[in-house]
Amino acid sequence: MLHIIEVGSFCGDVIAAKSTMMTWLDTRGSQPVIFRQIPADGTYFRLGFKTETEALAFVCAFGGRLMQPEPKSA
Repeated sequence: MLHIIEVGSFCGDVIAAKSTMMTWLDTRGSQPVIFRQIPADGTYFRLGFKTETEALAFVCAFGGRLMQPEPKSA
């Protein structure tokens, strides 16, 4: 089961935000299963983590929201 995070609202500096998120993930040794940039009503990112602990740590660091877990793909 994947724990999906959506995070956005970067004050227009999406490149810096993505760099900061990647650095944070690398420092923690965390590897999201999904890391997707979604251009919608303002740019946001969708990340999927294997554990809820990783997902919640990301939310604590960057805000966003934890969505309902997705069932694991076969």
